[in-house]
Amino acid sequence: MVSTRKLPYEEFLEECKFLRSSGECPYYSNIRKININYLMPNIVDGVGNVNEYVSTLCTHNVCPYEVSRMYMDRARVGIMTYYYIFSINKPETMNIDVKNSVLVIDEAHNLPDTISSLNSIDLPLTSVVASINEVRRLVDDEELRNRTIKILRGLQTYMVKLSKVLEEETMVSLELGDVLQFFEDFQAITDAYYEIIKRKRSAGVPIPYTPLSRLLDFHRAILNRVSGFSVFLARDEQGVSLVYKCVDPSVVSGPVINEAGGVVLMSGTLPPRDYVTSMLGISRGIAEYRIGFRDYVRSENYGVLIYDGVTTRYVERDEEEYAKIANILSRVYQVYPLDKAILSIFPSYAVLKSVRKYLSPSVKYIMELGNTSIDDLIRDLRNDRKRLIMAVAGGKLVEGVEYRLGSENLLGLIIIVGVPYPEPNDYLDDVMEILAARLNDRKLAWELTYQWPAIVRIKQAVGRAFRSESDRALVVLMDRRFREARLAKVFEDYFGKYVIVNEDALINEVLNFNVTPH
Repeated sequence: MVSTRKLPYEEFLEECKFLRSSGECPYYSNIRKININYLMPNIVDGVGNVNEYVSTLCTHNVCPYEVSRMYMDRARVGIMTYYYIFSINKPETMNIDVKNSVLVIDEAHNLPDTISSLNSIDLPLTSVVASINEVRRLVDDEELRNRTIKILRGLQTYMVKLSKVLEEETMVSLELGDVLQFFEDFQAITDAYYEIIKRKRSAGVPIPYTPLSRLLDFHRAILNRVSGFSVFLARDEQGVSLVYKCVDPSVVSGPVINEAGGVVLMSGTLPPRDYVTSMLGISRGIAEYRIGFRDYVRSENYGVLIYDGVTTRYVERDEEEYAKIANILSRVYQVYPLDKAILSIFPSYAVLKSVRKYLSPSVKYIMELGNTSIDDLIRDLRNDRKRLIMAVAGGKLVEGVEYRLGSENLLGLIIIVGVPYPEPNDYLDDVMEILAARLNDRKLAWELTYQWPAIVRIKQAVGRAFRSESDRALVVLMDRRFREARLAKVFEDYFGKYVIVNEDALINEVLNFNVTPH
């Protein structure tokens, strides 16, 4: 059997579904032959992590997912991702009795955005183009081929035309009817899909897949027309996509949270109560407990500086500003006296790359990339701890990670480069309108939609340096906007102190800050 280890997730699910339905997956078939009550206790007690758990079950020739799903019926505690609780169209299912369960949700500040992402379906332009090529090559019936290509060509023209008109926008709202018009003869797409899969299998292709499956999934989603969803054209570094996106996560989370036996929402950076209850649709009684930064970090263990000589404000971004930021980072790195890493956080990958090219050659840096892992990063820091880590706000090197070797925190300096406001787009405007209607306060709705995500990202980044009562670190907020009243008040309340510095004072503070506990 050819390994499916490196398949994209959508292709893996397609192959898994086919193998199970055709009886060709021995791992799935063997489930009926095992004594789960005997097998699972021995395996769970004998493994140290998830990878070992999966590998051990595979050596018993059974499907780890199916075994886990079955064992959940007998378990009192289950640990899983948000996906299994807050996804509407689950290709995998767990039998969870929510009404008789207590849900303990960690990193709850991410829950609204995660629910939106989990329940959104995208159709990339690249998939449409790839589908045209496959239909041309692999559909022999001329009538079916022409009908299918007509649909795909229409979609391609529509998406390309919109992308040219909207070159400066990251996400724009579309009328659902304008998109549905291209799917009036959708039976052609379905027939072409099965024709291509059949032909690939008959040709002996070990893992048959066609990008037409993306069109099937997208069409299925938009036909549902669920309340709280809208259609957008989205643009990122990979190109443009049609996205059927959840703009109101409460339609998913509300029924779950309000019906559960109990719910605990946990986060070190939970947004204001109005945001949490409105976005998640919470109508049940709430008890709220908040522990401030100063409640667990002693004042002598940190310093906070605001350097207002630069900004990443969108209308002020240019090469000169990027060079200024790079120069400051280079100077800080050069005078930094400690054998610890510097974590610098950027509002976007584009800003990060623009600054990086102006760094001094003497700066040893680690830049967040698509394939960067925290394990590899810690391995690099073990060999050479004085590195400038260049990460993106809200990214995988900032949230939910530990920069530790044993009891030692590897970070001694956190630099927030710019205010990581989300970039305005039609999706966020829709979210803001929902909040404004529920709270009857447009100003508060704007703050909750745009300002608080930035504040949460900053707090998450700062939190990487304080994981125990003995940790000490210096925090630098590097943007003149941190002096504006609405942000200054938030961080003055949070930290209890900060000092506004010029470049020379900043360098002097970095040089003299001591992270050794008293």
